[in-house]
Formats: sequence, C-alpha cells, structure tokens
Amino acid sequence: MKPLTNRSRATPHRGILKTEVLLAFALLVSSMGVASTLIHRVNRLWSDAGQYQFAIQELSNQMDELVRLSPDAAEKAVGSISPSTACAKVLREPKVSGEIADDTLGKRITLQLSWKDRKDANPVVLSAWLIDAKESDAESSEGESQ
Repeated sequence: MKPLTNRSRATPHRGILKTEVLLAFALLVSSMGVASTLIHRVNRLWSDAGQYQFAIQELSNQMDELVRLSPDAAEKAVGSISPSTACAKVLREPKVSGEIADDTLGKRITLQLSWKDRKDANPVVLSAWLIDAKESDAESSEGESQ
C-alpha cells in the first residue's frame, strides 16, 4: 500500500510568494527614496546653519574694528567696508554694506551681509552704537567726582 501524501500542503503557492517579494521590493525602494530626500535636506540645513554662523562671525569681526574708531573715522570706514578674504572663500559672492545713523543712544552702526546662496532670505544684520570718546570721558569724570 502506498502512503497518502498531501501535495497541496507541501508545495507553497508560487504566485503569492512572487507578489510578496515584489511588494517588499517596492516598499524598500520607496523607503530609500524618502530617506535619501530627508538626508539631503538635513545636510542642506547643516550647511545653511554653518554659513549663517560664519556670516555672524564675519559681521562681528567687522563691527569690532568699527566700534573702536572715532565717529568720523568710522563713517569713512563704513563707506569702504568689504568682506574679508576668508568670507569670500566660504560664502558665495558675499556683499557687506553698512550705514551710520543718529539714534537716541548715539551713532548707530548697522552692518548687513548677504550672499548668493541665501536666495530670497533677508540678509544677516548686526547693529552697534559708537561711543564718542569725549562723552565717555565726561561721563567717567562725573562718576569719579560723585
């Protein structure tokens, strides 16, 4: 007598297996596409943040030099302000501009830095106030006499 075997249980359905493999492959490809897009955006965000931080440092360095000058010398220096060589290497086509305006606290220097990669974004702006040497000497002598 021949043993009874159930062939339907021993052989898997090949059509279902192929469908499962194709579905898994489609999910894998779509997941990789989403992940690569996110990785690209995160890298771009890190790059933009680094450029912004460098721009702030550049304006801070420029401002440190201007604040130490007398008001007349600062006005002349603001007219001829230009980006440093390091700034020109890091940022694409940087443009620095500045202006001096009278304010209730004294003369205010405002510096702006923009570059080509910023697109439609606002430029980075930094402001500081000039302290006239005569005024600061008068204030310090008043403080000493009291």
